[in-house]
Amino acid sequence: MVGMNDRASSPAPRNELIQHRLQTAATRLQYLAVSKSKQANSTAPLWIEEGETKVGPVATVAPLIPVDKRYSFAVPPRLSGQLQPGQRVLVPLGRANRATVAFCIVVEQRPWKSTLKEITELVDEVSYLPADLLELGEWISRYYACPLGKTLSALVPESVRQQAGFRTIRFAALAPECQSGGTVWYARPWETQQSDAPRPRVGRKQQAILDALGRASERVEVKSLLDQTGASGSTLRSLATRGWITLSSERRAADAPSFDLPSEEPSYSLNPEQDAAVERMRDCVDRGEFAVTLLHGVGGSGKTEVYIRVMQHVLAQGRQAIMLVPEIMLTTQLVKRLASRFRDIALVHSGLTGAQRSLLWREIAAGNRPVVIGTRSAVFAPCPNLGIIVVDEEQDGSYKNLQAPRFHVRDVAVKRGQLLGIPVLLGSATPALETWHNCDRLEHFTKIELTKRVRDLPMPQVEIVDMQREIEQAGRNVLLSQALTRKLSGALERGEQALVLVNRRGYAMWLYCPSCQLVQRCPNCTANMIYHRSRRELLCHYCSRRIPAPTHCPTASCNAELVPRGSGTQRVEDRIRSLWPDANIVRADSDTMSHRREYQKIIADLEARRIDVLVGTQMIAKGLDFPFVSFVGVIAADVGAGSADFRVAERLFQLVTQVASRAGRAETRGEVVVQSMDPDSPALRAALHHDYAGFAAEELSFRKACNYPPYCRLVRFLVADRRQDRARSECEALATRCRERLSSLGRDPADVMGPTACVLERLRGRYRFHVLLRAESGDALAKLLADLRAHDALTCRAQSMMIDVDPISMT
Repeated sequence: MVGMNDRASSPAPRNELIQHRLQTAATRLQYLAVSKSKQANSTAPLWIEEGETKVGPVATVAPLIPVDKRYSFAVPPRLSGQLQPGQRVLVPLGRANRATVAFCIVVEQRPWKSTLKEITELVDEVSYLPADLLELGEWISRYYACPLGKTLSALVPESVRQQAGFRTIRFAALAPECQSGGTVWYARPWETQQSDAPRPRVGRKQQAILDALGRASERVEVKSLLDQTGASGSTLRSLATRGWITLSSERRAADAPSFDLPSEEPSYSLNPEQDAAVERMRDCVDRGEFAVTLLHGVGGSGKTEVYIRVMQHVLAQGRQAIMLVPEIMLTTQLVKRLASRFRDIALVHSGLTGAQRSLLWREIAAGNRPVVIGTRSAVFAPCPNLGIIVVDEEQDGSYKNLQAPRFHVRDVAVKRGQLLGIPVLLGSATPALETWHNCDRLEHFTKIELTKRVRDLPMPQVEIVDMQREIEQAGRNVLLSQALTRKLSGALERGEQALVLVNRRGYAMWLYCPSCQLVQRCPNCTANMIYHRSRRELLCHYCSRRIPAPTHCPTASCNAELVPRGSGTQRVEDRIRSLWPDANIVRADSDTMSHRREYQKIIADLEARRIDVLVGTQMIAKGLDFPFVSFVGVIAADVGAGSADFRVAERLFQLVTQVASRAGRAETRGEVVVQSMDPDSPALRAALHHDYAGFAAEELSFRKACNYPPYCRLVRFLVADRRQDRARSECEALATRCRERLSSLGRDPADVMGPTACVLERLRGRYRFHVLLRAESGDALAKLLADLRAHDALTCRAQSMMIDVDPISMT
């Protein structure tokens, strides 16, 4: 019975246990609900105790990893007062507290309640980013949609942060306790003690070190001290252990490279147009305010001399100047000219060693180099007292950085000038249409025209040859037209020099099978492989894939002999050699010149008239000024005219105009022959009359009708993956997210175009698709990109995604 009663009464405790568990679960749910309510509404009454408010230095940092975020860390007391914006620090990131390098952006005293991790340590002893460059980096990160840490890393070369070119110097000195007033009693402290005090043992080498330090009036370099006494490092350390000497060290820089040449001032005076341009720019400098001036001058109008005179005016005020050039190899003459006019210049380019770059950066930051000349990275030179920025050949595509952040140097120079409140001078014979358009619509953009060549030299006479007609008359393919052959022959007979431009390197653009129409293509890229006959190989100019050149069609059922098609520099060089075997003919392209020294040698040979005909790619179209070049020929000027890129006409006009201006820079009138399959092209017709204004008006009208830049702003999202389906699907998903975000804004600030396959759909083994986002202005585009980044709309699971703001190529 007892057992039965016990079993009968057991359900009551079980019910109580169930009720207790239900009550506990309800309490837990209530806790979670209150916690969420606290996050949603900080003013709601809470029963949870709030954390203690703390006040102290907090640093906001941008990590150097592919994460588009900023983080806050507490500054520990040991680093208080040492940490400055622009320094790199080591921080614990993530749940695993992984040690990560980051840039410090802001240090401020502020309260915080939540737990903040502390900065682990400093990576840099000092900041290499002054306030203006830090602000410039913030703008670049925002406008070009690149994480701030990666952007700031691009502003300061790694060799500078590592202090390459510096060496550690160690010093030794007597310890303070071994000196009494002005009297040194080193090495024999026992002599001042009681006579019964034990004498410490001092070795002969130790005594020699102490004697040498006692005779010195200041600390002695360790290397010199050891050489003088014959002692070893261990002997020195033993004295330091006893406390009789102190050891210290410091980092010292080697001598920075010098680029100065013998001083040389020209004897000629400026013409009225040059003089007026210099006066206008001097007034702009004296006003001490931000302004952008376009110096538009025909080829040979003396733009470089205007740059020099204006920079001299800036230096006379004790300030510094930056002059940017597109490619240092292509501006050998310009750099030589500037180095003979200014003292203590800094030449910054990719050919410098890490130590040279680091030492130059230090000299610039100290204000010891008043003139900085260089390529893209020179726009970030840490000049403490910058007075002007000059951008020569501002339209050149080399100014576009091809790695993230994909900034354009011209636009960064303009922004830096705005931040510093200094003038920016842009120079070109064929300005970018964006710059030309800005001069008509923006108040801070102005234009100065140089319409005449120096010494009133005439512009070269340009002739356009219809190669379709030439081929019909000859009944075969023609490489050199009759007009080009005749005028080149005349220049050589008169003992003058000539340039021949072929904007394709190699021998032929492709190998073609006339039987089965097969064209040899790169296995990694959707591009033809270029035939290089000198090496008997096919080369892909995109991925550098090389294969032996076949002589017959590789198709088993065909086996016909392959025929070269299209003309490259090698083929034109061979043809000219066969027609003028006694002439000294040199080819200049990336196959023949891999180092700056080789280009310098060609410049020297041209100046010494050891070269009769120079055949080359577009590298011979800029930066050359030779008085004895009277003839310029352009082969296949309109190659690539069928491209889908809307800038193709602008590039054609710029290239032909630039190379044509190389002719006739002396008393002999220049002659130019341009061979084209489309002689009625508006760009070529404008180049025929050196009419940039006419070309710009017509091209801008076309751009406006199509709503292309400069009447809008573009950003290109390029998705690439080895799997074609994943590249396409990820690009489609990206376009969908962009459209959804734009739709959520409730207005129509932009439009999304695509996705579509790129012109080169496959490049280096990856399939490529892109989406274009078009906005009405730069500010609108920046706001849209910020919104897309904030909502993680730009994430992508493909192997790579490129964000290119203001793209200059659609390939």
